Amino acid sequence: METKETIAPETAMQVPTTPPEKYVDGDAALMFLTREHRAGVVDIAESRALRWKIDLRIMPILMGIYFLQYLDKTLLNYAAVMGIKDNLKGNEYNNIGTIFYVGYFVAEPITAYLMQRFPIGKYIGINVTCWGILVACHAACESYASLMIVRILLGAFEASVAPSLILITGMWWTKPEQSRRTGLWYSQIGVAQIVGSAISYGFQHVNSTALANWQILFLFMGCLTTVAGIAIIFLLPDNPMSASFLNDEEKITAIEHVRVNLTGVENKHFKPYQLVELLFKDKETWPLFFITLLAMIDNGAVSNFSSIIIATFGFSTQRTTIIQMPSGAVSIIATVGATYLIGAIGHRSYMIAIITIPSILGAGLLLGLGEQYKVGKLFGVYLLNACPAMLPIIYSWNSANTSGYTKRAMRNALTLMAFCVGNLIGPQLFQVSDAPSYNAAKITLIATMSAVVLMALALRQLTVWENAKRDLEQAGSEDEASAADLAFLDLTDIQNHRFRYAY
Repeated sequence: METKETIAPETAMQVPTTPPEKYVDGDAALMFLTREHRAGVVDIAESRALRWKIDLRIMPILMGIYFLQYLDKTLLNYAAVMGIKDNLKGNEYNNIGTIFYVGYFVAEPITAYLMQRFPIGKYIGINVTCWGILVACHAACESYASLMIVRILLGAFEASVAPSLILITGMWWTKPEQSRRTGLWYSQIGVAQIVGSAISYGFQHVNSTALANWQILFLFMGCLTTVAGIAIIFLLPDNPMSASFLNDEEKITAIEHVRVNLTGVENKHFKPYQLVELLFKDKETWPLFFITLLAMIDNGAVSNFSSIIIATFGFSTQRTTIIQMPSGAVSIIATVGATYLIGAIGHRSYMIAIITIPSILGAGLLLGLGEQYKVGKLFGVYLLNACPAMLPIIYSWNSANTSGYTKRAMRNALTLMAFCVGNLIGPQLFQVSDAPSYNAAKITLIATMSAVVLMALALRQLTVWENAKRDLEQAGSEDEASAADLAFLDLTDIQNHRFRYAY
């Protein structure tokens, strides 16, 4: 059940028939309402019916994109037990896992800029198509160097996914709704883990003299993703104003529904001052950056080394593949459970701390249990999948707490850069010299995730203080501008003193 929201009477803003000068650089939604010569009070029943229509059209596409993105990048994890490591030596497999995130990191600020400049639906569709082709190209790689090239390019094209989906989610749904929708598309990580294990298990039974099983796996998924990318170009609208499945009345209702966010819908003008504000004036920027970085060290370890860790317990290749399936279930439960609760009661910072604790316990089980306790150690591997579920919480936190389209796009890019750095570090913890116990990696995971818990609680307090400061300032001011006037002017959260931060 969605959290109930009321639309204040002031949100029935009278949009002028000729845009005043202050609206010219505003949000694209305001330009649309101006051309239509009207804005109106949202009818709640009509909004709910429309929300279902939007959910059924937009959510399956977003979920499919994230499913393919995670499955395609982690095919390397399954290929590791299917023979791709036979031609690699030393830490070369670690490097192949790491180089993906180098491409991701370098491309992230570029893709954030391009997302703002070009139609976002078509932009993400083109990127999906390109990385699908690259996934298929893995099958032709016969050397360490060729795998490195393909992986870095794959990272560059997949860099567009999360920031695009965050912006798209912010266009269509209110803040409480965003948390649950973000959780739904992010939970496809768990679905991809389960499906990936099943697909890998199936291809291990394919006998071919021309191609190895892992090559067939990459070819199959590459072709599937390419076809999906082409379909996305035509099916995913760029924004509510250009959605062909909505009539003009529905478009207006969709825009009015998200007015309460005070974050706007879309603005194609890149504003450097908003980037400066993000990097040097916003108190949340760097705490969120380091929370993401430290948490994603665990993600990098899980996504690249879970099959290898499980294989050290003495299981066969095929059983190792199947045994990974419960990891996906843990990811789904943690993601959907956490984001649903946030949508109902809020408290993102507490939820980050709560879902990190099971992963700390999991790393502790792997470190403390002897070799004879295979079931306990396997349970530890499963628990490691809880911590990465905080990423959709951070995504929705970014969307809820960031106003100004350029600032929001660049905050997403910065978050994904932290995501990359964490995932760069994760695979490198598992050095060949530490095999098979990898105790140094397990100790590092415990330390970094414990730091995440402490930083999340500290950020909560920082946000509480900032909101209290704004309450005092507004109580003593005579600001006549209504929230509705500010909703689509592309003001940042720091510029708009009516803005209050979620925590």
